[in-house]
Amino acid sequence: MLVLPAFFGLLTGYLWPTIRTAWWSFQARQPFGGGGGGQWVGLDNYVRVLAQFGRTWGFAPVFAIMPLLTLAVVVPLLAIAAHRAGRRARWAVRLALAVPMVCFAPVALAGGWQLDRFDLAGAQGSVFAAAFLRLGVVSAAWLSMFGLVCAIGVTVYLAVLRGRGPGPSAYLADLAVGALAVIVTLAVALQSFTYPYVMTQGGPADQTLTPMLDTFRSGFLTLEFGAAAAQAMLVLVVLMVLGLGAACVIILTGLRVEVDPSPHPADGPSRRAGIRATPALLAALGLFAVLAVTAYGLWPWLSRLGGLGPVDGPTAISLLARTWLPPAVSAVVGVGLAAVAGFGIGALRPLGRWSELLLLPFAPWLFVGVGPLVLVWFDFARAIGLLDTFLGQIPPVWLAVPALFLFTVVFRGLALRPAEPTVGAGARYGRMLLWGLPMLVFVGGATWLVQAQSLFWGLVSGNRNPTAPVWVVQQLGADPAARDAVSFGLVLPIPTLVIFAVGLGLLQVFYLDRLVIRVGTSPIDRR
Repeated sequence: MLVLPAFFGLLTGYLWPTIRTAWWSFQARQPFGGGGGGQWVGLDNYVRVLAQFGRTWGFAPVFAIMPLLTLAVVVPLLAIAAHRAGRRARWAVRLALAVPMVCFAPVALAGGWQLDRFDLAGAQGSVFAAAFLRLGVVSAAWLSMFGLVCAIGVTVYLAVLRGRGPGPSAYLADLAVGALAVIVTLAVALQSFTYPYVMTQGGPADQTLTPMLDTFRSGFLTLEFGAAAAQAMLVLVVLMVLGLGAACVIILTGLRVEVDPSPHPADGPSRRAGIRATPALLAALGLFAVLAVTAYGLWPWLSRLGGLGPVDGPTAISLLARTWLPPAVSAVVGVGLAAVAGFGIGALRPLGRWSELLLLPFAPWLFVGVGPLVLVWFDFARAIGLLDTFLGQIPPVWLAVPALFLFTVVFRGLALRPAEPTVGAGARYGRMLLWGLPMLVFVGGATWLVQAQSLFWGLVSGNRNPTAPVWVVQQLGADPAARDAVSFGLVLPIPTLVIFAVGLGLLQVFYLDRLVIRVGTSPIDRR
């Protein structure tokens, strides 16, 4: 019963839009042609898209290369050093990385890099210039997100190290988490949109075009919904395969996240509060290097945090309201449904050790963002008159599928802990909910931040009443002489940044530091 609301959100928010996108991909369709518009053209749209496959699909996977190298080299070294250095050093690393983890403002970061370190006019006219152009966009994305990737990776890998036991099986969790990291990175790279759109808009001569940018251009600039739907369907098919692969990793390995009630079990009994010299030195050097690269990547935006833009545009209050309030509605509903369903699957375990099989219906849409389904969502909002309204600017993500998977593995870990003989079932479930509450805050805040910074939905749902990211893009495309007055400070205001950083810092020390990632079938599950 607890899974049914999430299943309804899956049907209405993902399955039906996917079916309609697939149907439109066989049509010559206009976005404003009415409800019955669309002429059947068979495979013509796919032939056209596949004819340009190398041009549109050759660039997006490049965005995954450097993050994967970072996750494979930098993250394990820093996490191992912090883990072995002791509690105080580990907390210092966690607190320091809480800041880049909340500095998620891709539109402002891409815009800052475009103004300070990117010469579009000088990167045209030759093969080598085009290669440097693509390298510039990829470098901007990697360096500005370097701290975020390191922070997420170190947080996850510290939980793996905390759960590692003796024997060869201790490394199975590393393999499972590593496989998931590769899948997630590829899925995110395939949906790259913000950096190439803000910095080059796919040009010159389509040298920086990605599948999602091509979907946007075909659907909303040239008004060819059929061709855009075909491109979106190709992305959807790949994302569905990746989602099913990630679900198989989670189910087959028995991946679970436990919350250890003891605050310092990873440290020896005589050194719980101490710092071990050599690992601490290595952790300090590694952290300094990470923060130095992070500061370089973030500086084009951080140096403009005080910029509030011209006085003749939208008021700051209206921009902030449109940026943060609509995503709050979507985050509360989407994460709430995910938490309820995750408790039903992971804690109540209706199918015993096979309860995680209930995740399979949701798996194809695990990594699907706004882009692949935006055509149907836009058409629905346009049909009922929601464009450029508060309701229309609510991201149409009524179920956060990644949050559903995360809550399931967290409640599974809580449910499979040995029960105390004197604790009844009601009190046991109450403790699970209590330990799951900080995770709800963490996932809800992260979802809210990501949706508030989304550019794709803002572009198609509210150009006349823009959000702060859309307003920044509009200012960047205006008179070059006025670019110094771009409203970078309104995308992620300093007070909001401080609140997110303080909240995440508290969660890092008092909750995330207690998480343990393990794999394998629990004895309780076998019974």
